[in-house]
Amino acid sequence: MADQDAVLRLNADNRPVVATVEASDFPWLLAGEGHHFVAVDTTGRVLGYLFAVPRTSNYDDKEIAELRRLIAEPFYYICQVALAREHRGRGIRRTFYATLAEAARRHGARLLCCDVNVEPPNPESLAFHRRLGFRQIGAGVASNGFAVAYLVCDV
Repeated sequence: MADQDAVLRLNADNRPVVATVEASDFPWLLAGEGHHFVAVDTTGRVLGYLFAVPRTSNYDDKEIAELRRLIAEPFYYICQVALAREHRGRGIRRTFYATLAEAARRHGARLLCCDVNVEPPNPESLAFHRRLGFRQIGAGVASNGFAVAYLVCDV
């Protein structure tokens, strides 16, 4: 990924509301049939990113395992989305999600899923997901020890 350093900086700037991503994570994050989006401005500056994988991917962490347990039908799991603070509220996340929903439909998935921190709290993300029609289907503890809500939305 050409924008790896910028994505790592965005990841660091967005903690603790997103899980830590290290350079060593990129090979398995980017492997397989997932969808990974990076938004850049006209100068090439990275404004945000999204990592997502289908239910059937080889991606395997505690969160997707729980979603697989909760949902039998095809879905795309949004592993992580982060934006530069100064670019929030400009529709980038909505564009990421709309693009992912279109790809999910093309690949036969009917749902988008994610987990959102409830401890430490991430009220901005919860509100954003609710505005898009996500609903909570479960709760648990993520692999990083944070309490999360599992959310799902029809595409």
